[in-house]
Amino acid sequence: MLTKEQKMALVSQLVQKMKATNSIVFVGYEGLKATFLSAERKKLAKQGIEYVVVKNTLLERSVKEIGLQVPESLFRQMTAIGFGELDPSTLVKAVYKKPTGKVGEQRFAVKGAIVNGTFFDESMAERLAQLPGRNELIGQVCRGMNGPITGLAMALKQTVSSVVYALDKVRELRAQTVLQT
Repeated sequence: MLTKEQKMALVSQLVQKMKATNSIVFVGYEGLKATFLSAERKKLAKQGIEYVVVKNTLLERSVKEIGLQVPESLFRQMTAIGFGELDPSTLVKAVYKKPTGKVGEQRFAVKGAIVNGTFFDESMAERLAQLPGRNELIGQVCRGMNGPITGLAMALKQTVSSVVYALDKVRELRAQTVLQT
């Protein structure tokens, strides 16, 4: 059992981490096997996400100390949090998996997320997980910009080809008239 000083120190650490990041995800891990949790923690660490299991009372104190408004239901059952300096959708994607309905399925239950000080409930967090990431969006913008440029290049190529073809025909006609005279 933690002493009061240890609890205060833990709350202080959580507050520092929460202030240092722009996004936090809250997940339920009730009923998940230890092997699954261990494997997921390693996967998350490779992506630069810190996965922390903390008592709900300490988590609630930390969130209130920062001044964030979150529903009380967030602190029911077992809750863990994920921090990361990643794109918010990437952070939520890392822990969110669509339910497949298979018996014995192991997955985190996303309870919510905080992005830039705004709380996203479970459904909004799931929608956030389904959004394309920053790199995907940049790729889509580049493809969108590339399309018109490619079309312009093709049109210019066709125009130049048409001019060259017309000049070639004029040259052939002149050559024929010179030969006939």
